[in-house]
Amino acid sequence: MRKKILVYRWGALGDKAYMESLQAIGMECIEFSRKMEDYHADGNFAKEMLEIIHGSGAEAVFSYDYFPLVSMLCEMNHIPYISWIYDCPMNTLMSGTLGNESNYIFCFDALYAERLSELGAKHIYHFPLAVEEDMLSRIADREKTEPQLHEKYQCDISFVGNFYNGERNRLRRTELSEYTNGYVEGLIKSQQLIYGYNLLADSLNSQVVEEIVEKCGLQLSSNYISDPVRMAADAIGMEVTARERERIIRTLSERYTLALYSSQPAEESVKGQFLQEKGFADYEKEMPFIFHNSKINLNITSRTIQSGIAKRVLDILACGGFCLTNYQPEIAEYFEDGVDLVMYSGISDLVAKTEYYLTHEEERAAIAQSGNRKVREFFSLRQKVEEMWRILDEEQPAGI
Repeated sequence: MRKKILVYRWGALGDKAYMESLQAIGMECIEFSRKMEDYHADGNFAKEMLEIIHGSGAEAVFSYDYFPLVSMLCEMNHIPYISWIYDCPMNTLMSGTLGNESNYIFCFDALYAERLSELGAKHIYHFPLAVEEDMLSRIADREKTEPQLHEKYQCDISFVGNFYNGERNRLRRTELSEYTNGYVEGLIKSQQLIYGYNLLADSLNSQVVEEIVEKCGLQLSSNYISDPVRMAADAIGMEVTARERERIIRTLSERYTLALYSSQPAEESVKGQFLQEKGFADYEKEMPFIFHNSKINLNITSRTIQSGIAKRVLDILACGGFCLTNYQPEIAEYFEDGVDLVMYSGISDLVAKTEYYLTHEEERAAIAQSGNRKVREFFSLRQKVEEMWRILDEEQPAGI
C-alpha cells in the first residue's frame, strides 16, 4: 500500500477527517491547499504542487471532487490521482482529462458513475460517501460539559441547506421563448411529482436544449467534453430543486416550527408563520448539534443527484438524528424505510409523516438509533478509506 499521499485541500467538507483516517491506517499525508485560479492552466499552482510532489516523494494525490489540472500533473508524473466525488453535476468532470490513465474516480452516485464511464473515464467506481463513526460519542461528550448546546439547537424540524435561488440558478434568471418556457414548465411540474427517476434528459428535444444552453450561457470551452442535453437537464433540475425546497419549507413552516439554516435568506413567499431563519451553520462547529437535537431533520435531495445518497443523510444519522428524506434509489438500497430513517413520496406524505413522528417520540428515537447503527457499520470513513486504497493497490500494485 502506498504510504505518502498528497492531499489537495480546497475547502471540501470533511477533508480534514479524511486526512486523519489516512493517518490512522499508517499513511503519511502531505497537505496542499493553494487556491486554483484556472482548472486547466494555472502555472503558479502547477509549479508549487510539482515541487511538493518531487520534494516529498508523494506516491499519489487525493482530493474530494475532481480537478483537471491535478489530473494533468499526476499523469505527467505517473502517479495515481484519486478523487472522491460528492457533487452532482460537476462540470470539471466534463474535462477532456477525464480519460487520463492516472485518474481513479470514486463517485457517490451510481448513475453518474455510469455516465462518466460512457464519457471515457477508465477507472471509475460507484463509491458511497462516508462519515466519522465516533461522531455521536463526540457530541455527547461536548454536551456533557456544555449543556447549553442542547438548548441552543433543540427544535421540532430543521433543514440545513440552500434554496438554489441564487446566481447559480441561471434558468430562473433567463427569459426563454414562449414555446421553450411552456415546455420547461411542463417538465418541471412532471418531475416534481416523481421520485427516484429523473425524466428531464430523456424528455428534452434539440430545440429546447439549444435555447437553454445558449441563453443560460452554459457553453463550456474547448477543454471540455460537449454534453448539451445533460447540461440543459441539470439546469432544469436545479430549478426543480429550488421550487421543491421552497414549497416544502413554506408548507411545513405554516404548520410547525421549522429552523432553517441557510446561507441564502428565504424569500417572503416561502416564509410560513413558524419559520425561524438561523442563517449559515458551520459544518464542524454547529451542524452536528443541529442534527442531534432536532426532532426531525429534513433531507431534500437535489434533483441533479439521480440515485446517490446525499452527504446530509449520512451526517444526520451519524449524529444520532432522525432523518425524514425524499425517496432516493440508493437510500432505499442501503437503508430500511421506517426502521433506519423515513422516506416520503410527495408533499402530502411528507406532511402526514411529519405530524406523526413529531408526536411519536419513542418510535422516532428508535429509528434514529437504528440509523446510527447502520451508518456506523456500513459507512465508516476509516473503513471506506481502507477500501478505496485497497482497490487502488489491487488495480495498480506497482503504480502507474
